[in-house]
Amino acid sequence: MATSLIDLRADDPDSWQTVTLPGSNLPVRLRRLHADPETKASVSLVRFPAGWRRPITGYYSAAEEFVVLDGAIEVIATHGPGEYVYLPPRTVRVNTNSPSGALVVAYFSQAPKWDEGTPANPPSAEPVYGRPTGVMRESTAEVRGGFRAVDYLPAEPLPTDSDILYLDEQTWEWVPAGAVPSGRGPALVRSWA
Repeated sequence: MATSLIDLRADDPDSWQTVTLPGSNLPVRLRRLHADPETKASVSLVRFPAGWRRPITGYYSAAEEFVVLDGAIEVIATHGPGEYVYLPPRTVRVNTNSPSGALVVAYFSQAPKWDEGTPANPPSAEPVYGRPTGVMRESTAEVRGGFRAVDYLPAEPLPTDSDILYLDEQTWEWVPAGAVPSGRGPALVRSWA
């Protein structure tokens, strides 16, 4: 089973759409990389323009995780290039912004539905953020799959559907269970099982 690397620096205008996130002041550009038709989980490349902000308080019922490729975005702290952020379902966000703009690879565990205010049920875990090293997130009953940083990927089939981000090259690939990744590493691996 063959996989193909996607160059995240390539600017193919036909693959981008303009989307205004609820409560935000400016639209973002979004390039869908993969979506699961059953769970509605998705991974996308998102470009936040300089001056983007969402001044309201709210949360997603889905888990969100992202890696910053370029620029900076403030969510839990100010997150810059190479940083990883995991926001469990129902994590409250207050005044999210990107003064200089940012390019991120973002994953949602299900269809992202934004709600204003604070949730009736708090998140079941704390956010995780920083430079990705080792296991950053384990699979749980609420958020299936995991996220880990590896120095090397062997030329062997992966046991689960995974998406892989090669941060140094700024390339990405979807690798179905049983397929062999194109690259060897270092890599950030998100399993979907």
